[in-house]
Amino acid sequence: MMKRRDFLRLAATGSGMLLCGGVRLAQAQQAYNGPFWLLVEADGGWDPTSFCDPKGFGLGANGDINNYDQNDIRQVGNIRYAPPPDMFANDTNLYSNRDFFEAHYQKLVVINGINQGTNSHSVGASAIWTGSKVLDYPSIAALVAAENAGDLALPYVATRSAAISKTNDLVPQAVVTLSDIRALGEIAYPNRVNTSQASQYHTDVAQSLIGAAAAARRQRQLEAQRLLRLEKALAAHDAARNRDVSAMRDFVTALDSTSAPNSYVNSHSAAARLFQKAQIAFAAFESGTAAVAQVTMPEFDTHQNHDQRHYPRLMDHLAAIDNIITDANSRGIGNRLIIVMGSEMGRTNKYNSDNGKDHWPHTSMMVWGDSRFFAGNRVVGATDNLHRSVRVNRSTLQPDNNGVELTPEYIHQALRSLAGIDQNPSVTSNFPFGQEVLPIFA
Repeated sequence: MMKRRDFLRLAATGSGMLLCGGVRLAQAQQAYNGPFWLLVEADGGWDPTSFCDPKGFGLGANGDINNYDQNDIRQVGNIRYAPPPDMFANDTNLYSNRDFFEAHYQKLVVINGINQGTNSHSVGASAIWTGSKVLDYPSIAALVAAENAGDLALPYVATRSAAISKTNDLVPQAVVTLSDIRALGEIAYPNRVNTSQASQYHTDVAQSLIGAAAAARRQRQLEAQRLLRLEKALAAHDAARNRDVSAMRDFVTALDSTSAPNSYVNSHSAAARLFQKAQIAFAAFESGTAAVAQVTMPEFDTHQNHDQRHYPRLMDHLAAIDNIITDANSRGIGNRLIIVMGSEMGRTNKYNSDNGKDHWPHTSMMVWGDSRFFAGNRVVGATDNLHRSVRVNRSTLQPDNNGVELTPEYIHQALRSLAGIDQNPSVTSNFPFGQEVLPIFA
């Protein structure tokens, strides 16, 4: 029997088991090649009337839902978008809704009028990313990862642990922040002193001898087994271990080949950070170790000075996503990428006494992807002049008093259908929704 100290010694060598919180060694699976899902969270509650569900001055509870003229609302294709608030109307240096929607409308589905049924950050986050406010369900990211890459080394890469990254233990979650990249290099290459090939604890010759000794010992253990099923299990484990160590090294190598943000994003720190987080996702995708990743931009909870704080933040968000899409296309993974953009709630249909906007249950999502996945240039769902969700026809998804109100359950039934898991027995039996699949992603 292998003693604990021997096991730990073996784990410290390049040919030993890779130990990492959130990373497992599983049965062998081929490298994953897409589709990839990137979930982009606007944490705090974004204001859809400031971009994809425009209203304008004169509407809202007090006639002041937005500080821009309704006549300045613009449209590209089928998608209407908001102009800047008056205080930014002449700021030509700021990224704009026009920049984003003109560039990406053909691959966008805008989902307006989602009624979250809550003003709570935590409950809203659960609803928008799992589909349920009350049930203990995993996020759509975990379901997609479990279906497509459950046996990979890093099936799901998150940049923070929250409702958006809730897994219910369906798959291991690797929470990787920008500060973790060095640590990943040390895990993938334990013989390197400073994660560089030039400086090693053991010479290549010594490392080769250590690896050969470990392999010989493992072979003796295999030969000592008398039960065929145990022998097969050990062999399968070794194959998976070697595969996962190799995949982790591919991931670390890919992290060394990250792209630089464009000049605009680079000059806006919040946008630059979101872009850099997406580089971790792309490294995981390109190395074939992950199917899903999640990134977050915080500080959308603007209870004071809403226009002054929220609009620039929103423009940083969209500028970063624009840069992320451009980078994905240049890497050759854009046509295999689905980007889901959301936030746990919207903002009120009026300004408070501090010129801010408070929590509001009615919100929007946007989904970007290639035409092989769904038709873009579409807006489904709607809100009224008070920015309240209205019922929509089950077929056209346009306003219909006899229709249904879009709730997180409907959205997630559609997302599950898009991912091809809505009929998966492990999903329908363990995490069911009673709602039918609406043609949101027709």
